[in-house]
Amino acid sequence: MDEKELLTVEIANFAEYVLARKTESGLPIENFAKMVDMTKGEISKITNQQRKSVSVHSFHKIAVFSGDIIENAIKAVYTHRNLELKTGEEIEERTNFGIFMRDEVEVQGKNMFDYILNKTGIDKKRLTDIYYNGGTPEPYELILIEKATGRETGELIKKFVTAYPIKKKRED
Repeated sequence: MDEKELLTVEIANFAEYVLARKTESGLPIENFAKMVDMTKGEISKITNQQRKSVSVHSFHKIAVFSGDIIENAIKAVYTHRNLELKTGEEIEERTNFGIFMRDEVEVQGKNMFDYILNKTGIDKKRLTDIYYNGGTPEPYELILIEKATGRETGELIKKFVTAYPIKKKRED
C-alpha cells in the first residue's frame, strides 16, 4: 500500500476505534466528548471519517481519557502498518562541520536526526517536515521514535500533547 492508502485505512480504523470506545463508555456523544476533552463536532468528524489524518492529540485523548491504553489504540488503528524498527542500516557520514555539530550541539551524539531516520524508516522528507518545517507528527511516527529511542509506549505522545496542546476554539 502507498502512504495515501495507509492513511485511508488508519482514518477508517480510528473511526471504528472511537465508536467502540464511545459505545463501551455507554455515554451519549456529548458526554463522551467531554470525557475525552474534545468537542462533539470533532468526535463526529472523526467517526464520519472527515479528517485527513489521525491527529496525535485526538489519538492520545481518546485512548487515555476513555480509560484505554495506548497499546490497545495502536493495535486497533495501525493494523496494517509495520511498526518494527529497521536493523543494519548505515548512518550517512558527516562532514567535519557535521561531526562538530553532532559532538557539540546534539545530545552527546544520541538520538540524532540520522539515527531516527534510519531506525524508524520514516521518509526523509516527512521527517524533515516534522523536525524543521512545522509539520505535526502522526501517532505512528511518535510510536516508532519511542521504540527507536527506548522510550515507554505512549511516553513521547503524552509529552508532546502536554507540551503543545491544541488551543481550543469557542463553539457557538
